[in-house]
Amino acid sequence: MQSNTEPGSDRSDGRVPVHRERNTPGDSPPTVLLLDGDYDNTLAVARELSEDLDARIIGTGTTRYSRLLRSNYCDIGEVVPAPGEAGYADALLKLMAKYRPQIVLPVGYDSMAAVDSIRSEIPDAVEICLPPSQSFHVAVDKASTLQRADRLGIPVPTDYSGAAEELDEIGRPTPADTLPFPVFLKARRENGTVTTARVDEPADFWTAYDGIAAEASDGNVLVQEYIDGPDVTFGCGVLCLDNEIELLVSHQELRSVPRHGGSGTHLRLVGNPTIEANTAALLRDIGWNGIALVEFRQRSDGTYVLMEINPKFWASYALASRFGYRFASTMVASALNLDVPRPVGTPQRTGEMVFPLRELQQYVRNRRDERLLDCVGTVLAADACWDIDTSDLGAWLTPPTRILRKIPTLPGSRRAERTRSGPERATAPSEK
Repeated sequence: MQSNTEPGSDRSDGRVPVHRERNTPGDSPPTVLLLDGDYDNTLAVARELSEDLDARIIGTGTTRYSRLLRSNYCDIGEVVPAPGEAGYADALLKLMAKYRPQIVLPVGYDSMAAVDSIRSEIPDAVEICLPPSQSFHVAVDKASTLQRADRLGIPVPTDYSGAAEELDEIGRPTPADTLPFPVFLKARRENGTVTTARVDEPADFWTAYDGIAAEASDGNVLVQEYIDGPDVTFGCGVLCLDNEIELLVSHQELRSVPRHGGSGTHLRLVGNPTIEANTAALLRDIGWNGIALVEFRQRSDGTYVLMEINPKFWASYALASRFGYRFASTMVASALNLDVPRPVGTPQRTGEMVFPLRELQQYVRNRRDERLLDCVGTVLAADACWDIDTSDLGAWLTPPTRILRKIPTLPGSRRAERTRSGPERATAPSEK
């Protein structure tokens, strides 16, 4: 394929150059409209689909400097509004009409929600692999998820949200005698970003509470028991097809940003029959189709406690993909009934990965609270591979769009876009 765009030009139609030449002229690989090109985990999905299925990738991003649109694995790139912005869903429908992809693959939560909202308008020839709308909304509402789990006998955190609301109504006294500190706060509804806080001191409670409420999509905050076991999150990634488990992998998140619940920076594959059984039971009860990550923490007595369902590709997806758990390829192959063995890939029982750019960015942004030696120790962890794809460095070393937009002279920056088109566009969301 040849590009019709000169290097460095800025097309008015939003397209960016083709990056990849095919070696098999005349073939008809599946065409995938891959969303969320600003996220680094989308790069892992693109590589996987290209390697396993020779997929033709139509990628989207919020600027032509989005990572996916700079990737060797992206055939055509399109600039669209940020997920969650007005016009995003309409832009996706226009791209479906323009390119006629065989399947649309959202990666982040906001894109999942957008595709869910327009599923009745998507052409019949375009496949999607999402849970039923009702099931999706149960997963998005963390309180509803925990209620389902509790009925199934799956341990859940003790909830103090009602007690906090009562204190709020009587003037917000310091909750020292009401809540068992430390407590854990989180937005009730999934919003695609890390919206959590551990609160150790009663005097800090209302400030943290208001901070979470301000970030929450509906202003509702869950106040929960802080799980007192090891500082490790246990995740179970799952692909369900028509409410049956097609592929599953468990990992331990040994380190994350933020440090108390967030995107993993050091993870290890570890089988865990308890959380795998609970994950399967919960998703079958809700009625699931598509991808999800179910997260647990462990109490000091060894009990695994459900935290939430993330109804999307998780931030550390590169770990699963690198070690043979090819969820994206299996999903596309199944949806399109491709003639390939399924599940795709050769899963390995062990594997370990660090996310150096994510870890070092945490240090740069929080130098007062972080120790450089700890961050370097994570990056250089023995026996752990990096998530960075050295064959696609142009994409991996492209700064996040939220940083690029601060450069006033760069096409796609806030000032440049304001000069060209008037109103300032919102920045792309941070991925959880």
